[in-house]
Amino acid sequence: MTLGEKIKEQRTAHGLSQETLAETMGVSRQAVTKWEANQSAPSSEKLIALAKLFHISLDELIDNEVAPSKPSEAKKPNPILRANLIRMAITLHAAFGYTAAQHLWMARRVFYRSDVMAPTIFSGICLALCSIWMASNHRFEPDLKQRRKNTRIELLYCLVQLGFAYLVIYPGIGLIGALLMMVTVFVYIVVINPRYMNRKLTK
Repeated sequence: MTLGEKIKEQRTAHGLSQETLAETMGVSRQAVTKWEANQSAPSSEKLIALAKLFHISLDELIDNEVAPSKPSEAKKPNPILRANLIRMAITLHAAFGYTAAQHLWMARRVFYRSDVMAPTIFSGICLALCSIWMASNHRFEPDLKQRRKNTRIELLYCLVQLGFAYLVIYPGIGLIGALLMMVTVFVYIVVINPRYMNRKLTK
């Protein structure tokens, strides 16, 4: 297998377009096309960067004796698992957000008694951990430009959910607040993610 064939195989296995790979490597799309057609070869610096991007050793990338890449197949992303992890993080984030808001609303009514504040703090910690989990899921997006866009969209989503949590705490709208948060989660997963974030979380 030639170097160009290996680059194309690895690019395809990682779900990258030629444009995305070119942007990541800091070269033109035509340069990537020439690499894959064996019309030119990447520089040593680019070869090292390609090996890191594809999560393989430099020897695996440039050694002509390597068999068609079973190691890369073992590392091929599992889209179903990733989609499930993202869905779980979003759902738990909303659940702990509502729970923390409810506990805080109760704490206000009893003047922040310690026995009521304890579950509020616990829910807040769980909410923070889910927020970190949501942010870590952006690593699955190989396109850096899309990743930055996704981060901004998710930050806006979290602010909207915080706004609904505020309505639960102060006006005390309770179940209406829960319904609003559930609808927001549904729209975020079914509409926003596939249409604007390049993440297909449903069939």
